[in-house]
Amino acid sequence: MNTLVDPLKLAEKYWGDVPVPVFQILDELGLGPDFRLMNDGISGWIERGADGLYRVAINDMHAHVRKRFTAAHELGHYIFHRDLLGAGVGDTRAYRAEGTPLPNASIRPVHERQANSFAANLLMPHKTISRLRAEGVNTVAALAERLEVSQDAMRIRLGLPRV
Repeated sequence: MNTLVDPLKLAEKYWGDVPVPVFQILDELGLGPDFRLMNDGISGWIERGADGLYRVAINDMHAHVRKRFTAAHELGHYIFHRDLLGAGVGDTRAYRAEGTPLPNASIRPVHERQANSFAANLLMPHKTISRLRAEGVNTVAALAERLEVSQDAMRIRLGLPRV
């Protein structure tokens, strides 16, 4: 990994892109992603290898939009919780570390919410949503498709009830 690169500044560089190239961001940071076959209940994890470098692993069986959110979520852990990660942290479909190959008692629900919030801000920036709406992209389905996120994630981002 290039330790001279500020991961948050790198993510900010792509915030205007539609869709945000989250896998490219991970790659530029030397974090992967590594797509692996995992139990369906596991979305992915970030782990520190024997070389001391972190890598993000993502469940290759999940939908593309789920993989993107997982990648952004794990990037959030890397940016904001690196001092708590230790050997790493896994995440279930509900983005909880319990019951994963990398449970981590240091990562609390508040940290998971922070990683989720970062992922939503990265993949669905309010400015981008406003710009798309001004261009006539107004439905949840159309916005989700353009930003390559799930319709559920878009509904949550827009403050709408889940269906």
